[in-house]
Amino acid sequence: MHVEGRLAHDVAARQVAMFGAFVGPGLFITRAALARASGIPESTLRIYADGAAIPFHAVLTLRRFLPGEAINMLAEPGAARLVDLEHEATNWDAIAAEAAGLTFEICEARKDGQIDHVEGASLRRRARGLAAGLAEVVATD
Repeated sequence: MHVEGRLAHDVAARQVAMFGAFVGPGLFITRAALARASGIPESTLRIYADGAAIPFHAVLTLRRFLPGEAINMLAEPGAARLVDLEHEATNWDAIAAEAAGLTFEICEARKDGQIDHVEGASLRRRARGLAAGLAEVVATD
């Protein structure tokens, strides 16, 4: 598989995972609410959730309504992260709490000597959240 084809495949897989983790009942936002907020039709969001390529302008639109870690999941195969240009004051307590939570979760997962695929997925989710917060902090320098 060509590098571009592999990258497209990786992005599509991340996209499906991102919609599965953040968009739906009981998650960060429902598809209907995201459609209303973003102006992207629900049927189009469904197609994106199934892995169809999202145009960059739509990624930027979704970025306004999804947490940073969600959009960063799409950018990870390209070794990139998106950072807001407008920065709010850094909440160091929230960053410390998230870092401590990740450390605790790593220690709990390693209690039996290994991190299984379920624990690894949970750790990656938590690490993405921390990475998104840290990316915002370092972008202000």
